[in-house]
Amino acid sequence: MDDVVKISEHSAKWTKWVITMDALDLRIIAALQVDGSLTKAELAEAVGSTPSTCLRRVAELRRRGVLTGCVYLADPAKLGRGIRAIITVTTRNHTKELRTSFATHISREPAILQAYGVTGDLDAVLIGVFSDMEEYQALCDRLFDNDPDVVRYTTLFAVETYKETTSITPDR
Repeated sequence: MDDVVKISEHSAKWTKWVITMDALDLRIIAALQVDGSLTKAELAEAVGSTPSTCLRRVAELRRRGVLTGCVYLADPAKLGRGIRAIITVTTRNHTKELRTSFATHISREPAILQAYGVTGDLDAVLIGVFSDMEEYQALCDRLFDNDPDVVRYTTLFAVETYKETTSITPDR
């Protein structure tokens, strides 16, 4: 393989496996992150390969878990959900049982698109989209006001988008 890229292990605790990819794999990943609906012929033309090679490579990247899905992204505002909120949460206790319970409640909320357990002074960061302030407040009442482990939550409402992407550039 020419131009082989090795995504290396930084620490056994953080990285579970090492994946070796060549320049063609990286071009395929980049192209599919921009447009996952490309036909194999369009993908082959975009990356300078053949459709059969692209088909094999995509199948292998999926098998290895590098490519994990193919979706269309919807514009929240055009679906009547134009209020974007970044919600930070601080909890009292940090046991695995309470974190799991919190994550389970969050995962049931369709307005929450992303949820992360984080380090530092905060315990969780949530990204949500809402149709109006009433929907936002109802979610907060449900999730936070009735949870005795939630000490505080703070919400930031996005007023401008400077960057929004789902593409990940692999290390070279």
